[in-house]
Amino acid sequence: MKKLLSFILATILALAFTLTAAANPNGGVPRSLTFPTGMTPAETLQYFHHKITDGEPGLAWDILTEDYKNAFRSYGDFEQGYRTTISSRPGNIRQQQRDADTMEVFYLLKAEDWENDRQIVVQTFECSTVMKRVNGSWMLDSGTGKQLSRQVLGSRETARTILADYHECITNKEMKRAWSFLSDNYKKAFGSFPAFCDGFTTTVSSVISDAVNVADAPDETAIEYTLTAKDSTPETNIVQIFQGIAQLTVVPGRGWVITSAENKLKSRYFPPKW
Repeated sequence: MKKLLSFILATILALAFTLTAAANPNGGVPRSLTFPTGMTPAETLQYFHHKITDGEPGLAWDILTEDYKNAFRSYGDFEQGYRTTISSRPGNIRQQQRDADTMEVFYLLKAEDWENDRQIVVQTFECSTVMKRVNGSWMLDSGTGKQLSRQVLGSRETARTILADYHECITNKEMKRAWSFLSDNYKKAFGSFPAFCDGFTTTVSSVISDAVNVADAPDETAIEYTLTAKDSTPETNIVQIFQGIAQLTVVPGRGWVITSAENKLKSRYFPPKW
């Protein structure tokens, strides 16, 4: 995974950077319209990795300073570095102010990438990113990372991880990535991508536990699990517990994908408003 982490800028310009009018490579949207205003340095870092996970590197590219972009040589090189990425999740974020317009952010990063069609590699890094305030908005200006661990998961464990990642993406509203975990035929059951997204508008979290492979065949598996789904509407909060089973298969060039899922309601309750 050729990541942001492997690049170290030798020096940081002392002068203020000036944003250009360049368009976003991912759809041609002007930069000023592609990321929320008013984000803190930590929120900006989280937004960057959120967009990498959701398969939108063009939006992540927009919050790099021009100096940092030059370290990648081109947007194409930057995008290629995330070609195999499944998820990129920062945690344990800490901030240290350097001056009024410079903040260093320290964090741990868990990254998942496809190793091949049947396996993923899980890596953890100890990271540091320098953030610069440019025209009122925080942007990533440089980054370093030290690998702490690397593990290649077996095929069946990879299938369980993909199923868990699907629900984690639902929780984090990374809907493009969640959609990518579904087989083409299963996608048809939802009608369309917008309809799929609409089905989760009230979802607060979707988490599976106790996942176990119960039936295996070459490049196919069935996984039983418990699903805890939390939803919130203007009227009430709802927590539902399901017993589920999902079918997954290996698709060449895509890896493990979910071909079907059935969830049987076991219990439901209505906690106080969050």
